[in-house]
Amino acid sequence: MLLAITIIIATGVGFIYKYREHFTFPGGRLSRPYCSASQTALTCMGTDQFIELSFGKVHYIYRPSTTVTSSSKLNIFVHGFSIPMEIWQSVFQKVVNDNHSCLIFDLYGRGWSDAPFLPMNVDLFVSQLAELLYALNLPYEKYNLFGVSMGAVIVQRFTELYPSKVSKLILCSGAGLNVLRPPMLLISILSIPIVGPILFKLTMQQNDSKMVRALWAYPEKDEYEQFKRLFQLACKQHPGYLRSLYSTIFDFNFQLSSKSIESIEKLHIPVLIVWGDKDTLTPVQNAYRYHQLYKESILHIVPEANHSLLIEHPQEALEAIEPFLLDR
Repeated sequence: MLLAITIIIATGVGFIYKYREHFTFPGGRLSRPYCSASQTALTCMGTDQFIELSFGKVHYIYRPSTTVTSSSKLNIFVHGFSIPMEIWQSVFQKVVNDNHSCLIFDLYGRGWSDAPFLPMNVDLFVSQLAELLYALNLPYEKYNLFGVSMGAVIVQRFTELYPSKVSKLILCSGAGLNVLRPPMLLISILSIPIVGPILFKLTMQQNDSKMVRALWAYPEKDEYEQFKRLFQLACKQHPGYLRSLYSTIFDFNFQLSSKSIESIEKLHIPVLIVWGDKDTLTPVQNAYRYHQLYKESILHIVPEANHSLLIEHPQEALEAIEPFLLDR
């Protein structure tokens, strides 16, 4: 009898833990409302487009080169945990202006892409990118993949699964090695059904916290205020945004396996590593470690730059990116 009660309790606790998001966040596929007839651009990077994929509508922008040939490469930009495609805005626009073909999109649950009620893990985002490319059927045999923070894990996983499609890798402030994780006590509290998600929502909505400001080199400047407003709009307008971030914390493996890195290293793909020397989330030691693991990689350290280097120091990043793209 005691054994049966123990099994029932354990099963109940396991069920509640597994479906903890269902008790606080709305279920189903969630969309950010927008007017398709509106003439107002959603971003400043080009014509905003949407496509229906297996797990929801995906927001993307495609900017082709004026001289696409059979040997042309498509530059694909993948953002990170919370800031959508706009984190690449300055770099994306400059690469477009240099007459390179470019594709940028919002990951599920971010920006203007739908939020499916699925575990937000690396394989979901890799499948999103793979399906997007298949659906668009663009005339490119190979891709240059840009990944920032969490996006660096996604592009490396994509490279591992589709090695013949990748020409170059650009990793900016990349996760995948020793990311500074929240304390285990905090993770344990956040995992408590109902209580955890509510605390998470309250914490994330206070987005001007010391933790957020610590990711910026110059939080007193306009760029910080601009992206703070972007975050606030996402919290208010996208009903699946915070749910997606919450799921990502628990379901996304920010640590790349050594097997993944070894398999990519064997491909001898050119890799550029761009990092801020004052990064408080993915310490600069990770940049040097990546440089050791990818033996033929190029390392570019940006002085005085933090984790938001693409926003605060885009020109310094471009100093390494532009010649890297031109190098055959």
